[in-house]
Amino acid sequence: MNEDAMIRKRCIALYSGGLDSILAIKVMQEQGIEVVPIFFCTPFFGSDALKAPESFQRVHARKYGIHVRVIDYTDDMIQIVSRPRHGFGRHLNPCIDCKIGMLRRAKQLLGSLNASFVVTGEVLGQRPMSQMRQTMRAIEKESGLEDILLRPLCARNIEETLPERLGIVKRDALWDLQGRGRKIQIERALSYGLGEEDIPTPAGGCLLTDEQIARKLRKTFDRCAPSLPDRVDVMLDVVGRKFVFEDSTVLVVARDEAESNLVSTMGCPGNVFLKTSDVPGPLCIMRGRCTSENLKLAAGICLRYGKARGSTGHVAAYGEDSCNLDLTVESPVFSVEYCRTFQD
Repeated sequence: MNEDAMIRKRCIALYSGGLDSILAIKVMQEQGIEVVPIFFCTPFFGSDALKAPESFQRVHARKYGIHVRVIDYTDDMIQIVSRPRHGFGRHLNPCIDCKIGMLRRAKQLLGSLNASFVVTGEVLGQRPMSQMRQTMRAIEKESGLEDILLRPLCARNIEETLPERLGIVKRDALWDLQGRGRKIQIERALSYGLGEEDIPTPAGGCLLTDEQIARKLRKTFDRCAPSLPDRVDVMLDVVGRKFVFEDSTVLVVARDEAESNLVSTMGCPGNVFLKTSDVPGPLCIMRGRCTSENLKLAAGICLRYGKARGSTGHVAAYGEDSCNLDLTVESPVFSVEYCRTFQD
């Protein structure tokens, strides 16, 4: 990037909603630099923003004064999980490749957003997989952001960047944090006017680090091979109880009202909603072959996890619209042991 472009005192910040990314933005704004925060979301992280981006934006504007742009990263993530160059963490979390992919997307936005460099809230040594010195350097290089990727919270512990050398960013006003502690971050957050109740707790992290989610997702990739799963396929791996029929049809049974509400939003071609019609019970979603045999099996499993479990004479209503289940199928009585033979 030429030096004329660097005159623009505007940057893109990768925003996670966590304390460090909030502080990184505040440090830049304190130097009079305009910041465009972008938030990448998938079913595995940032799902609140994926489901309701405008609500997410309002909350973060109100709490932190941060006006974030939400970017759906689901399709990118499916590609990354299918073949991560740097491998996985403990389960199915391709942390290094994920970060490189986000930074590449940020680089692509520099021109359209009239920004000249990218900022992250990384702290040297905070995460053993992706925030060690050598790995951070490799991420910078592979993302194509060499010399224009600034990490304000630990900048004085690592190499000087082009924005610093040009005087766009004052290096002596950047921080020198290192390690996994949060004491200094919390003190400085309070000094910026954040209330104690608004300081984010350490994030629960990516669901790909969860053993059960990772196992279900691996099976989904295997089931869809040689093609990759659709975004709807992977969304069904992070909610409810999952059952598999014939290796090609899946059923997800919501575990509570909140999950039923979430499942109700997953309408798309190939999905069929199903619910016991005359007694309270979970909303279910079936994806795959909508045969009479599969519908009957789904209705029986749905009954087993509802209020009328074990009783005969019930039917399930089903249809492609969760608000208009106008077809019915008999709900056979199944034992929990039988249902579990299909559980993924």
